[in-house]
Amino acid sequence: MITAQKNKRFRKLCYMYQHFYLLKRNFYRVFVKGDVDPIESGPTIYIANHSSWWDGLLLFQLTEKYSELDHYILMDEIGLKKYPFFRKLGAFSVQKNNPREIVRTLKYSEELLKSGKSVWVFPQGSIQHQDKRPYEFDSGIGHLISVCNKVTVKMVSLHYTFGDHQKPIASIVIDDGVVYNGSDHNRKDWTEKLARILEKQVDVHRLQVIRDPSFLRNALFLPVMKESKSTSDYFDQFRKGVRKWTPFS
Repeated sequence: MITAQKNKRFRKLCYMYQHFYLLKRNFYRVFVKGDVDPIESGPTIYIANHSSWWDGLLLFQLTEKYSELDHYILMDEIGLKKYPFFRKLGAFSVQKNNPREIVRTLKYSEELLKSGKSVWVFPQGSIQHQDKRPYEFDSGIGHLISVCNKVTVKMVSLHYTFGDHQKPIASIVIDDGVVYNGSDHNRKDWTEKLARILEKQVDVHRLQVIRDPSFLRNALFLPVMKESKSTSDYFDQFRKGVRKWTPFS
């Protein structure tokens, strides 16, 4: 496996690059509902659905902006070798087809949690269409919970939608978190239980987007960034200005 090598300066640079350029270029708005940090202190596992290449970068932006915890994220080793700079942001790897390496990754994750760190996991194992059901989690997440005496688990759902704008809107929902005792269930039961909980949260999140796709009525969704207009937005604004000032014939 490949371990993380967090670098404070590089994380700051990456955050600024995304804040001032990357996210504005690719998203119209980004919204978040819920607090990143849990109410109780201690080891925390964040479990998120995985429907886009952007998931990790958006979550990194949230943790850098809103969290006081030390975050690490589990990433497929093929992707981490392709983008090795993610190690400096806190990414570490797993080889899903190598049982021995999976054990090493789980052990590394346990050590992070026991030292008070926070670990982010995408237990679907790969990018899945956001409407795919039912959720199927890799069993590693069940093992990770089962070996913890006391751990906070926070569910995180991400949704991407195109509406009246050229750029998409991303929204993220973070629940309040629940403190679990790993010995309450075995690995298989934990895996199934957590999959159903996140699946339900994603479904509720999706309905909220359908009812209010521009997030104008739900005050619980807060903007992470100011709106970033696209070429079509400026063109529409220009047309409205022309119509406003065109005299009647």
